[in-house]
Amino acid sequence: MKTISYAFFVTEAEYPSLQAACPGDFPPSYAEFCASVERSIREMADTVALEKVYVRVDEFLAWCAEASLRPNNISRTRYAIVIGNPWADS
Repeated sequence: MKTISYAFFVTEAEYPSLQAACPGDFPPSYAEFCASVERSIREMADTVALEKVYVRVDEFLAWCAEASLRPNNISRTRYAIVIGNPWADS
């Protein structure tokens, strides 16, 4: 049985907000962002079932503020797990 994990993902409309919230963390274009996520899903496919979790950036930032976390790779990963898995601890 494969492990299930969750990939933080946003729509094209949300992408500029994500870039602004996490400067320097993402490629300049949404197409590059999508390609990167798809590549990660393919690379992990043998061992992990990686599912995209569509995130609203404003809700992610509110969650970060409430949890006293900076919006970065660690908090994005944690948030994707929390909203992707209803049984995960927040």
